Amino acid sequence: MTSADFLLQMDEILGLRAGTIQGFEKLDELENWDSLALISFIALAQSHSGVSTSPQQIVSCSTVADLLRIARVDVATSPTQVAKSRQSESV
Repeated sequence: MTSADFLLQMDEILGLRAGTIQGFEKLDELENWDSLALISFIALAQSHSGVSTSPQQIVSCSTVADLLRIARVDVATSPTQVAKSRQSESV
């Protein structure tokens, strides 16, 4: 799973328009980041990356980028680069 794919899935989990999450957001500032989103993230990490994460690991995260790391998502592309590529795709 690439960073862009992961971020699109996070948009869906949080009920946001595709392309909203860029990766640098703080989890405690995301209105829909709640226990249901946390469980959905665990399922996402397991199904797409085969990574088993615990709620304790996720609670220790402060940003979406932290979630990328614990889900072992391809982070070769930084959240800023993902945002730029999304902008160029929409043009």
